[in-house]
Formats: sequence, C-alpha cells, structure tokens
Amino acid sequence: MSRIYLGIDLQQQGLTFAALCRGKSSGQLHGLRFESLDDVFEFSSRQPNVRDTRRFVEGLRRGAQLLAGREERIALSLPDRIGRILLLDVEQAFKSRQEGIDILKWRLKNSLPLPPAQTHIDYQVLERKEDGRQRCLVAAIALPILDQYQDLVNEAGRHAVDIDFHSLNLYNFYRPRLDLGEEFVLVGLQQDQLSFHYFQNRQLAYQRNRVAKAEPEAIFREVNRTLVELYENFGAARRCPVFAHVDPGLSGFAGELLDKAFERQVRLLDSGLRNLAMGAVGGGLEATGTVLAALGCAERLMRA
Repeated sequence: MSRIYLGIDLQQQGLTFAALCRGKSSGQLHGLRFESLDDVFEFSSRQPNVRDTRRFVEGLRRGAQLLAGREERIALSLPDRIGRILLLDVEQAFKSRQEGIDILKWRLKNSLPLPPAQTHIDYQVLERKEDGRQRCLVAAIALPILDQYQDLVNEAGRHAVDIDFHSLNLYNFYRPRLDLGEEFVLVGLQQDQLSFHYFQNRQLAYQRNRVAKAEPEAIFREVNRTLVELYENFGAARRCPVFAHVDPGLSGFAGELLDKAFERQVRLLDSGLRNLAMGAVGGGLEATGTVLAALGCAERLMRA
C-alpha cells in the first residue's frame, strides 16, 4: 500500500485533515476530513492553546485513524496569530545552526512572544550576499505552546515531524503549481484571516498577517493599511503582479475590492484542487484556505 502523508490545519472551529499519497509524477489526494472542535481552543501567543485536551486528542486520533491508518508521521499547520514570522538581516554567516539560533534570539528578543529562554525559533537563510550578510526568515513560538501541541499529538499516537504556520503552508500549496514570476504579491483572503506576502527574486521580502472580519469595508481598510506599509518599504511593489487566494464564500466581492485597493487587476488563483483527487474523497473539495494549508503541509512532509 502507498504511504500516506497527513497534514492537519488548526483553526478556531476545529481540525482540517488532508491526506496525500504519491502519484506517478506528484502527490494525489487520498482524503479530506474535518473534525469540529468548538470551544476547544483559546489561541494565544503566550500560553497553551488547548483548553479541552481530551476532545482535542480524541478528534485528532479519530481523523488521523480514518485517513492515515497506522501511519504515525504527521505535519501540523498552526494559526499565524499564536507565533511570530519575522524577517531579519544579519551581518555575517553563522558558524553552526545553534549559533544562528542564539544570535537570532538575541537580535529579536524584543519581538518574541516570551523571553528567549522560553521561546523556540527556527530559521531559513533566504539570501547570502557577497559581503557575508544574510537575510533570514525566522519562525518563533512560545515553548509552552509548542510543548503542549507535541505532547497531545504524541498522546494521540502520532508524531509531528513538521510544524509550521498557516500562511506559509498556504503558499506551499500554490508554489509548485503556479509560475508566479520573480516579483509578486500574494494575498490570502479567508473567512477570518488576511495575509500578505511580497516576493523579490522569488524570495520573501515582506509579510503581514491579520485577523479580519469577512466584511468588505473591514477588509478594504486592512488591505489599505498594509499597502501603505508595503509601499513605504518597497516602492517596486506598486507595479508588480498581484495574485490572490480567496475563500469561496468571499469570491462574490473580493475581486472588485482587491482591484480597487491595488489600483490594478488582481489575478484570483484557481487551486486546481479537483485535479489532485483520484476518486471519491471524503470531506468535500471546497478550496478553502484551511484545506489548502493542510495540503501544503502534507506535501512538505511528502517531500522531506
């Protein structure tokens, strides 16, 4: 039997499971499932998030068993609001992975959710310049939060191999499927979240995530606030292409709204979700951000 790669995206309403198996040339969708967990989470960047640990473990165990059987390895996609995603320039290359973590914690100590000793960080070097300087993408999360999720996943009989944030996993889904070019803006417009990523030379140069009500006026205001900051720091972003993931429930007004805010045509992305499916897939095929983020982290697990 083909190995199953399971990604799980956490949202306030519950857990979205996406299972992939290897196809001839790429991953194929094995199944989708949603486990409703109302009142289980209280998302915070400073303290453990799961208020009802029993229901969380039961829901995770049930969804994982139905889609992945005995496969223990999973990938988790966590809400952006519970951690930090930061971009930082450093003056010289790190001698080791641990030195990089120590330097970045010290440099970012005022931006971390908790003091450095109580915060877990990971990083990726995006760019190395000839003079030795580096540009790093840093993900940070409070250790009490990370430890709780890892402990509960273990209690459910699984092992979280990859843990990342929702907006990055949404990009992970689209990245191998579309040629977005060298420089572009990617907007994620979902029921309760708005994300912006600006790329130069295919490298992330700016990012911003906000919780936002799915109302036209509120979204328009938040988009404009973000564009003021983006254009102040990156003037070239005024002219580059703009792409957008829009949840199906928001598609009625999103295109016109984004065109007006950016003052140019915004290309609404087609997820091509049905092309992944081999046959009957539980959970429906609606291309919401939470489904695509779960698929994005499942694909990352498959490529590891």
